[in-house]
Parts: sequence; C-alpha cells; structure tokens
Amino acid sequence: MNIFLICACCFLTAFCLFLAFTGSFVQDQKKVQSRMQSLKNVSKQKDNQARESGQIFRGAEKIINLFGKILESRGIIKPLEEKMLKASLPLRGEEYLTLWLLSTVVPGFLLFLVTRNFILGLVLCIVGFFVPPFLVKRAEQQKVKKFNQQLVDALSIISNSLRAGYSFMQAIELVSKEMPDPIRKEFRRTFREISLGTPLEEALNKLGQRVESDDLELIITAVLIQRQIGGNLAEIMDNISDTIRDRIRIKGEIKALTAQGRLSGIVIGFIPLFLIGIMLLLNPEYLLPLFKSSLGLLMLSIGIIGEIIGVIIIKKIVSIDY
Repeated sequence: MNIFLICACCFLTAFCLFLAFTGSFVQDQKKVQSRMQSLKNVSKQKDNQARESGQIFRGAEKIINLFGKILESRGIIKPLEEKMLKASLPLRGEEYLTLWLLSTVVPGFLLFLVTRNFILGLVLCIVGFFVPPFLVKRAEQQKVKKFNQQLVDALSIISNSLRAGYSFMQAIELVSKEMPDPIRKEFRRTFREISLGTPLEEALNKLGQRVESDDLELIITAVLIQRQIGGNLAEIMDNISDTIRDRIRIKGEIKALTAQGRLSGIVIGFIPLFLIGIMLLLNPEYLLPLFKSSLGLLMLSIGIIGEIIGVIIIKKIVSIDY
C-alpha cells in the first residue's frame, strides 16, 4: 500500500512538473511570437516609409533626368560633367546644376520670407550663386595638389619597374595598385582605357585633361616623344622626378617669401568685419541705419562686394606663376 502511495505521489509530482514546464515553455513561445510580430510590424512600417521616401526620391530623380535631357540637347550638361570629373565629385551634370539652382534661390528666398527685406535676399542669392562653382574649383585644386604631391613617388615606381624589366603598361598598373587616391584612381582609369583598346596617346591625353597639372603634362609629353624617337624611359622618368622635386622646393621658397603679403591680405580682408563686430557689441544703435534703411543696405551691399573684389585682387598680386 505504501509503495502504491509513493508511486502515485511520484507520478503526480512528475506530472505537475511537466505541466509547469510546458506552461512556461508555451508562455515563452507566446512572448517570442508577440515580439516577432511587433518586429514585423515595425519592419513593415519602415518598409512603407522607405517605399514612400523611395517614391519621393524616384519622382525627384525623374524630374532631374528630364531637366538634364532638356539641357543636354543644348550642350550644357557635358561641360558640367567634365568639371565634376576633374574635381572627382560623384555628381552628374544635371544634379550639380540642380544643386546650383537650389543654392542660388532657396537661401535668399528664405531670408526674404524671414526679414521681408528684398536687398538682403538678393545679396544672399548672389552669394549662393557663387558658392557651388567656388566649391567645385576648390575641390579640383585640392585634387591637383594631392596628385602633384604623389607624382614623384609614382615616377619612382615607374622608373624602378622599367629597370626591373616591366613594360610601361605594367608600370601604370603597379601605380594604380600601390599608390593612394587620387593618383591611383586616375591611373587605374587610364590603365582600363588602354586595356579596352584606347591608344596610349589618347588615354594619356585624357588623363592630362582630367588632371590639369603642369608636372603631369611634362611627363605625358616625355612619354609620347620617347615612343616616337626612342630612348631610355627610366632615365627620363628620373630626370623629370628631379625637376618636379626642384619645382616643389622652389614653390616652398616662394610661399615663404610671399607669406607676409598673404597675411596682410587676410588681415585687410577681416578688419572691416572685425570693426563691425566691435561696433555691434559696443554701440549697436550706431550701425542700425545700415540695416534698417534701403540706402544703408545698399551701401552695405556695395561694401561687401568691394571687400570681395579687394581680397581677389590681393590674392592675384601675391600669387606668382612659375
């Protein structure tokens, strides 16, 4: 009798443990399913938002493409795309033109809505018109500067490769693999063009058009002359490398000699802004007529334009071509 009671108690205990385990497992499964369902709902919401934003972007892209086709038929897009290529900017011509238009119109229009002042809005529109070309030109100059700094090392790689028995094509490929950007990107593009059947002369001329560098133009001219009349190309590369090093040294000396003039230009350019800031802090009412009256705003605009012209003239004076 005691044995049956013990067995029954064990069975009931095991059954209760089984029910407890099963219940907790089912509850965990329900929690997991509810969490998965909530995640699915969130993902669906994100997909819907992404789909809506994607539709907006696709609509804007269609408008930009239509705008680009209209301008491309008139020969406006191609020069802009060449500028983007020279500056290594990942923009199409119509995209750059759209950003240019927005930077010209939107800031000035918003300022006009806030201040209800047409002259200030017009001044900001003029500033916005010149900002994108300035940034593109700045990016192009930075690219050429980095390219020229890397060119000496690239010439050393080409010269050593030619002495080791590599062909000129293999030397270009080695530069495209070993050197950093931007010279790697440009040499890789040139190597691919030659590999796809473009003549070497045409590919090098395209490289010179993408990177407007006097040092690179010297190298291209030397390579093309060597292919016509022959000669030791490795020795030519070494001589050009020495010439570029001397040019870099002379450039550093000129920069040091003209440092005073450039600093004077910066100081002269910032003195009016500094004085305006001091007057606004010490006696704001003294300058209020410039901002409240139409004549004052006109004089302020003329002063800003004259300041910009003066800075440009000073920069031209201290810039030395060599």
